[in-house]
Amino acid sequence: MQISIAKLLNKSVILFLGVASFSTPYWLSNCGNSNLQKSNSDTTYFLNLNDTVDYVGMNECKVCHSEIHSTFIHTGMGQSFGLANKEKSVGDFKNGIASNSVYDSILNLYYKAHWEQDSLFIYQYTKDPISQKIDYQRKEYIPFIIGSGQHTNSHFWLDGEYVYQAPLTFYSQKGIWDLPPGFRTNNSGFNRKIEMECMSCHNAMPTPKKEARNLFSKIPLGIDCERCHGPGELHVAQKKKGIIIDTSKFADRSIVNPKRLPYSLQVDICQRCHLQGNNVLKDGKSFADFRPGMALKDVFEVYMPKYENKDYFVMAGHSDRFQQSECFIQSNKGKNTESYNAQINFTCINCHNPHISVRKTQTDRFNNSCKSCHYENSTRSSLFSCSQSHTEKANCVSCHMPPSSAEDIPHVMVHDHKIQRPQKNKMFPEKGKLLGLYSVNNKNPDNRTKVKAYLSYFEKFDPNELYLKKALNYLQIEKNNHEEWIHYYWLKRDWQGIIKHAKLIDTPRNEWSIYRIAKAYDSENDIKTALNYYQKTVEFKPKDLDFVAEYANALIRSKQINKAKNILEKQLKLARKHELTWLNRGTIYFLEEDYSNAKRCWQTVLKLNPNQKLAHLYLSELYLKVGETNKSKYHVKLSQ
Repeated sequence: MQISIAKLLNKSVILFLGVASFSTPYWLSNCGNSNLQKSNSDTTYFLNLNDTVDYVGMNECKVCHSEIHSTFIHTGMGQSFGLANKEKSVGDFKNGIASNSVYDSILNLYYKAHWEQDSLFIYQYTKDPISQKIDYQRKEYIPFIIGSGQHTNSHFWLDGEYVYQAPLTFYSQKGIWDLPPGFRTNNSGFNRKIEMECMSCHNAMPTPKKEARNLFSKIPLGIDCERCHGPGELHVAQKKKGIIIDTSKFADRSIVNPKRLPYSLQVDICQRCHLQGNNVLKDGKSFADFRPGMALKDVFEVYMPKYENKDYFVMAGHSDRFQQSECFIQSNKGKNTESYNAQINFTCINCHNPHISVRKTQTDRFNNSCKSCHYENSTRSSLFSCSQSHTEKANCVSCHMPPSSAEDIPHVMVHDHKIQRPQKNKMFPEKGKLLGLYSVNNKNPDNRTKVKAYLSYFEKFDPNELYLKKALNYLQIEKNNHEEWIHYYWLKRDWQGIIKHAKLIDTPRNEWSIYRIAKAYDSENDIKTALNYYQKTVEFKPKDLDFVAEYANALIRSKQINKAKNILEKQLKLARKHELTWLNRGTIYFLEEDYSNAKRCWQTVLKLNPNQKLAHLYLSELYLKVGETNKSKYHVKLSQ
């Protein structure tokens, strides 16, 4: 099911959109098992990989595959995303109020979830340190819950149609509320944008709007059939025409069957989401471009830090860890994983039936995968011999894939998918010395991609100087890679370095390069040139609230007040809770000597975020202007 944000309550299903026309390749009639895809660069075998084929939604699949649908909707994938209701939520509530509040001691903010009838709200508030009475409060309605509840429930809220993550998560294994992953060290409050990278991994294929990073026209409700089988428009059209393939003899090329893919492409379907790391898009690609049957590395590469301790792992590193297992290596030794081979012995689906919840999967299913090799009567018992005696009821996973805490997600236990001999595992393995980054899904990444990986990892995950040093080494090889040089100098806050490379390119390829150039000229007090680049940034993303607010601010400083005012008024029609928009609107009122409305705007900012230092600074100046010195001193103190 797909939901229009603009009409959240109108739960209309996107149905079949029409039949795409295709020319029939000469080899269509010869499509038996022996003719399956030969290499990971050939994406023509399954016809629904063509980008003209559209997604139709899970309800269309359900018409013919109701039995599979009835079990799949209870899997972690099927439950990955949904409307926030009491059936979807696994949070611990007492009389409609969360069992515990969450306190951020750095920002001095509390968070708590409340049900009000059938609607979920998250409150952000502060307390008077003496009386313990609430002296500030923000309340946001929560329309979406992300996460199946097997590990977590996190929460999304909407400002107009813009999607953000709320600063509160329920961790179901420990039964506690806490800040979401990453918020303990960098609590962005209600301002964390949900972009396509996040939404497309935790959900079926959403439809993003190009005008802004966190704006969508359609949001599905949970990972669906098409995330593993590809878009279904062609398949549905053929079945409605009565074109039926005997799949016991031939492949139905109208829809991807992962079992009929080469191993490398089959595992790419899984590791599209079960391979957490720093995702670096190829030039010209987006996170919507990957379809099952494609090589993931042709769309983006996934980079992870390499440490001396190889047993360090993160929450969603399943496929990477699995492929490090001797079981995997030995089972597929000498076999070409790049070509289709029905005899490839050990893959993700040996243990996991993606149509059935792991909670419903019996221990025997997992044990039987092990026993196919590790068994007294196995033909390969000499290769895979057990060093200890085992009973028929032994649980192989409990010893050889024990649960452990992941580094990146608090309060969560996951099974390490690197199958090993039992050992004294530490709950938090020591990482050892940082060696650099490696591409998990591409053994031979090019230098340009490695530069992007190191720069973005430094910026998004870990500001370790080693990453910048590594990036510089590759940049010196790729000397004409001007946009990555601009990114490097941005991270170094070297404005002249940015301007030097900006002069060597005609038109940057993306809005971030243009924005960094704008900030460089701005920082060097060349507001005229900066304004030109701010405008170009907005041309790329005309409804991006941050970029447009920066442009409006530059207009204000260039004394183009009316133009800035018109832009900000349009912004406020799109979203009412964007801090920078209200800051700028207040600035215009202040310049027009309308101090009452200026104060109202800046107080609105503080209602959204009591720690917004610029709002305190601006209010201190306003109160000084109108002669209220005590209030001015109060806000000066809070602005520091």
